[in-house]
Amino acid sequence: MRLCSVLIGFGVLAALASGALRSQVAPTGVADQAALLQSADPKLAANKRLVYDMWRAIIQGGHTELAPQYFTQGYVQHNPNVASGRDALVKFMRDSRPVRPIQPSITFPLIAIVAEGELVVVATVSYAADPQNASQRYASTHFDMFRIEHGKIAEHWDNLPKNPALLHNDPNVTNKP
Repeated sequence: MRLCSVLIGFGVLAALASGALRSQVAPTGVADQAALLQSADPKLAANKRLVYDMWRAIIQGGHTELAPQYFTQGYVQHNPNVASGRDALVKFMRDSRPVRPIQPSITFPLIAIVAEGELVVVATVSYAADPQNASQRYASTHFDMFRIEHGKIAEHWDNLPKNPALLHNDPNVTNKP
């Protein structure tokens, strides 16, 4: 009986050492992004669509010429790396990513788009270097929240740390597995 317990113990240790057992489940995106845009409330559906279309055009596509269509002039930015104001956002986008074709869907793995009142939250899968093994990357979740005012984005929050390197980071390139 004791030998059986020892063998099971060694098996568990071997599995842990090989990474076969994990303490977390990596987040994954949904297969049907369009389903996330649906809502029984037409205003919530419109707010989700506004943020979704802005993401495809500006965050992914770098089409800053479309910023007046999506953002208020007095847009408030809570990301510690980017100044407030639509003009500051346009400068940041121009400095951090090239113009690309606008894709029919968000190319980051999209987990959820949730709307409540004037707020829309987008959750995407993000990837970063593993601090314990620089040759590996791990998946986590990134959150962006937007406040809509009169049909445009007026305010933004996210969970990024203050880091001047992010001013020139194109997440469309660096946020890969």
